[in-house]
Amino acid sequence: AVTQVGVVGAGIMGAGIAGAHIRRGIPTTMIDVTPEALARGAAGITKVLQSRIDIGRSTAEETIRALGLLHTSTNRSQLADRDVVIEAVVENEAVKTDLYRELRGILRADAILASNTSTISITRMASAAPVPENFAGMHFFNPVDRMQLVEVIRGEKTSDRTTATLVALAKRVGKTPIVVKDCPGFLVNRILFPYLNEAMV
Repeated sequence: AVTQVGVVGAGIMGAGIAGAHIRRGIPTTMIDVTPEALARGAAGITKVLQSRIDIGRSTAEETIRALGLLHTSTNRSQLADRDVVIEAVVENEAVKTDLYRELRGILRADAILASNTSTISITRMASAAPVPENFAGMHFFNPVDRMQLVEVIRGEKTSDRTTATLVALAKRVGKTPIVVKDCPGFLVNRILFPYLNEAMV
């Protein structure tokens, strides 16, 4: 079972993903390159949690408890004890794969690394991952606190254990996971593109 999660990237998506996990009681470490980025991410999480209090879907006590599960750091070594690490950096393959190579000496051998990519090939990026069998896509949608769907994307080498773990984790944070093969656009964007093309005609 997943007991601790790491999120790399404190932008809108990274903060949203971290926020979803702490709301469901999962200790989460959020990593970014600057304290300023982490502060913005934490502020975004707090704003979402406060909005839930405002509409009566949460209490101040629950919010305080959730925020107590959030740890932020600029030091990637803080990911060394995480069961699952979700990468949510910019949608740039070179940036992502450079990060994966840097994580090779940090993550546990059995840790799962997941990319919150919407379009980049999981099979291709797996060659840079610490353990390709432990690598998959876990695509959340924006805004994370409102969008229920999560695409769990299997690359050619993604193991059954990795897939099952990410599906269970998505359900645990209140999402609806669908497992898709690694293909252009995965499922949602693959369906969306023909509609966009038709609209442009």
